[in-house]
Amino acid sequence: MFFIKLISVNLPESYLKVLEIFVADGRFPNRSEAIRVAIRDLIKTEYLIEESVKRNVSPGLIESEIANEVEEKLFT
Repeated sequence: MFFIKLISVNLPESYLKVLEIFVADGRFPNRSEAIRVAIRDLIKTEYLIEESVKRNVSPGLIESEIANEVEEKLFT
């Protein structure tokens, strides 16, 4: 089961303005969802980089394999 925890984050005003634009344009239903997507993508990216360095291969070669693994472990 997927539980959501409430956290507080301090962001520059300029970041909030851009988040509001994304929401107003309908790209995200609210700021929280935009932030969740950004954090999810950051985790995926950093994990891909770390794994590619460990395996000494290009991130593109293992991207789909690791992306699936991350999706299963972190987001289900």
